[in-house]
Amino acid sequence: MKNFDPTRIKWVKSDRGLADAYYKLVVPSITGIVSTIPDPDLDTFIKNVGSEAAERIMTNSANRGTSMHLFIENFLRILSSKKDVSVALKHTQTQTPIQLSEEGIPQDKIDEGRDLFYKFYYSQFPLQYHTILGLEYPIYSPSYFFRGKIDVLFKDNVYGPSVTDFKTCSEVAKKGSVKEYKYKIQIGGYSVAIDEMLKSKNITVKKSSLLFVNTQNEILNELICVGDELETYKSEFKKLVLDWHVKNGQEFLIKTLL
Repeated sequence: MKNFDPTRIKWVKSDRGLADAYYKLVVPSITGIVSTIPDPDLDTFIKNVGSEAAERIMTNSANRGTSMHLFIENFLRILSSKKDVSVALKHTQTQTPIQLSEEGIPQDKIDEGRDLFYKFYYSQFPLQYHTILGLEYPIYSPSYFFRGKIDVLFKDNVYGPSVTDFKTCSEVAKKGSVKEYKYKIQIGGYSVAIDEMLKSKNITVKKSSLLFVNTQNEILNELICVGDELETYKSEFKKLVLDWHVKNGQEFLIKTLL
C-alpha cells in the first residue's frame, strides 16, 4: 500500500475478545473536494483585504449563514411534521435564537440570520418543501469515499427526488465564473452520494440546487442543475475525488474506478 501510515491503525476488541486492527481512512468532505479547485477571485480578495480581514469577513459570513440555516431548518422540520405554518413559525422564532446562542453565535449574526429567514419565509420557495425526505441529511459515497451533509432532501412536484442547499450571498455568481463552476461541482457531489446511498430504494436525484438568499435585497435566486447538466457535474465531481485520493496516497480505494 503506497504511503502506508501505521499511526492510522486502530486496535479494538472483537466480539470474541480478540484484538482486531482497522486502518483509518481519510475521507474528504464535499466542501474539501470543491476547495481544491483554484479560485483566482478568492485569492485576489484575500490579497486585497489581507488574510486577517479576510478571515474575519468569512467568519462573520459563516455565522450569519449558520443562523439562517437553523431558522430555516427548524421551520421546515416542524412544518413537515405538523403541517401547520403558524406552529412551525412560532417554533423557529422561539427556539432557534436559544440554540444559536448556546452555539456561541453572536447576537448580531442571529438577528441577521432571522432577517434572511424571513426573506425565505415570505417567498414562494417554502411551498416546494411539502414532502421532505431528510433535513440536515448526512451523506457519503461507499464507492468514491467522500462525505458531507445536505440541507434538505425532498420530493419536488416536477422532478421528484431533489436536493437543495441554502446559502447567503451579497451578489449572484456571474455566469461562467469559477464561483458558479464550484457551486455546480458541489451540486454534483450531493447527487453522486445520494444516488449511491438510496439506490436500494430506487431513489435517484433528478434536481439538485442551491438557493441563495441575498443580503442586499429581497430577491432569492436558485441555481439549478437537472438532466444532462447534472450528469456532467456529477462526472466532474467524481474526477476531482479520484484526483484527491491519488494525491493523498489512497488510490488503493478507487483502483477499480481509475
